Amino acid sequence: MELKEEVPSLLWGLDPIFSAFTRMYIKDIQEMKESKQVPGVFFYNRHPVRQVDVLGIVVLTKERDTFYTYGVDDGTGVISCICWKNPVVEQKTLLDCGSHPNSSSSLDLIEQMRKLQEVVQLKSRLDIGDVVRVRGCLRTYRQKREISTSICYKVDDPICDAQISRMLELPHLYREVYDMTFQLPEERQSGQGSTGMLGSIIVLSEKIMDFLLENKTQKFYQQELETVDSLVSLIRQCGPGTTTEQMDFKAGLDVKLIRSSFTEAIKVLQEKGALFQKSKNPNDVYCVTKQDKELYRVTLEIIKADCKRPKYAEKGCHLRHILSCVQQNYSCFVNETVIRYLLDLMESNSDVVTTMEGYYTVF
Repeated sequence: MELKEEVPSLLWGLDPIFSAFTRMYIKDIQEMKESKQVPGVFFYNRHPVRQVDVLGIVVLTKERDTFYTYGVDDGTGVISCICWKNPVVEQKTLLDCGSHPNSSSSLDLIEQMRKLQEVVQLKSRLDIGDVVRVRGCLRTYRQKREISTSICYKVDDPICDAQISRMLELPHLYREVYDMTFQLPEERQSGQGSTGMLGSIIVLSEKIMDFLLENKTQKFYQQELETVDSLVSLIRQCGPGTTTEQMDFKAGLDVKLIRSSFTEAIKVLQEKGALFQKSKNPNDVYCVTKQDKELYRVTLEIIKADCKRPKYAEKGCHLRHILSCVQQNYSCFVNETVIRYLLDLMESNSDVVTTMEGYYTVF
């Protein structure tokens, strides 16, 4: 089963998220994968997302001839927002209206329009440190995710009320909407569609990770996990009820079901970077990224040593440079996803810090 199978584009409209401005963390916006069917549409847990609503602090401003670029930070990540300038045609239309007043009421109306335009321009003028709300369509430009805004305005938030409200709202949206896998009508009716299987695989992967961390497991074979009763019971619980006549048939499939479920669950963890192997053999030992002290040590030493060199002293080491060094000094089978996962762990431990997008240094 393909865990990341896309919903056919003709059925996207069945998901309300597709038509809404989705309020999400910037980190998740950056990590969503783009549709292979239609550019500009991205998937989060099978939900098609094309429009987002972001609230954050401006950390970068650039002006071009036809647009402004703002870097917006919500605490989980930074994303570029493209705010297009008002067309010259609209400005001329307003001036033309003012050049031929017909009455005092027309003058009053024109004056009010000018004041409104001043207020709009004031709200649209953003500086570093301003709290901004952005709504717009997602797109990928030069391999970077950005928001082409339809609405962009400064939020007066002196006591952080708007930001706190958004922080309280998002976990509820994730729990009640985004983390609930999008199901097609026939899948909901049958209860046996690929979505149900996908949900059980995700739950199993989470429980596997909890089990590995709780037992401080550094390396393991898949066969070892298949003997853990608490994990195997999750697979049997997720299956539909069976009659007495079906018991023998189900028992015959149990071994295959357990093996395939653990294989898919491990793939989920590998795609997150939580697990990796030092060979291409799927039956080889798996390493737990979070528990691999040798990988942690080698990576940290690489960053510390290279950040002392003039070339990396200012910005720090780029992700791909770190990956290349780790592949040379530790294992050529470590991929970019594993290094991202490890660097996030190091940053949470305050061993490294992000200087800018994709660059890391030590204190």
